[in-house]
Amino acid sequence: MKKDNEEKVRPSGSKVSIINVMAGSLDGAIASHPDESDDERKAMGFINEADHDHVRELLASCDAVIAGGHSVNVSGGVMEVVNDAGQHPTWILCTRSGFEADAPIWNSPNTAKWLVSDKSLPSAKTSGSVRTLVYGSLEAPQKGLVQTICEACAEANFKRVLLFGGGFINAAFYEAGAVDGFILTICPVIVGSEKRVPIVQPALSGPTHFILDNVKTEGNLVFIHYIAER
Repeated sequence: MKKDNEEKVRPSGSKVSIINVMAGSLDGAIASHPDESDDERKAMGFINEADHDHVRELLASCDAVIAGGHSVNVSGGVMEVVNDAGQHPTWILCTRSGFEADAPIWNSPNTAKWLVSDKSLPSAKTSGSVRTLVYGSLEAPQKGLVQTICEACAEANFKRVLLFGGGFINAAFYEAGAVDGFILTICPVIVGSEKRVPIVQPALSGPTHFILDNVKTEGNLVFIHYIAER
């Protein structure tokens, strides 16, 4: 479904394709709580070798990844993968505070990083070598998170961008009509926790519909690929 403001967030002639990639439980959770670490995810059943290989294959075919900086940091940092163009995909990390110099987020020197925030970040928390994008700035107060990222990706000539969430970031992209596909790994677990994190939060103003592309299984995991209905 095409949202009314889709043209506002996508630059004219943009070829950027944004694919939401999520691993979810049978009751629709992408994490048991907001600060879930990789070790907790493994124990819960969200991560195993098959899913790890699946994500690495996706990273090898993309130009960039959009993710919440906090989620990436608590999970131990970014996954460094060389894509099919012989480059490391850029990680676009949404953060409101930046990161300390010893944060796990920096344990990947070969991977370019963009920090996206609604305000200027302290220089001590940007590592000094990353690109910083500020949305809703004095220079462009009308631009939001999604438009700022989409325009920067188009300028960088990125063609395929993976959206790793979490829930608030996913919601912003869905609300803006900027998601072109959805790759869901269904994990054989019911989380059942009141602290569980949904795929999108808060609620959207309307639904987003998808068309089934293909389904694959490996062990107890199901990998479902959807294309957004326009």
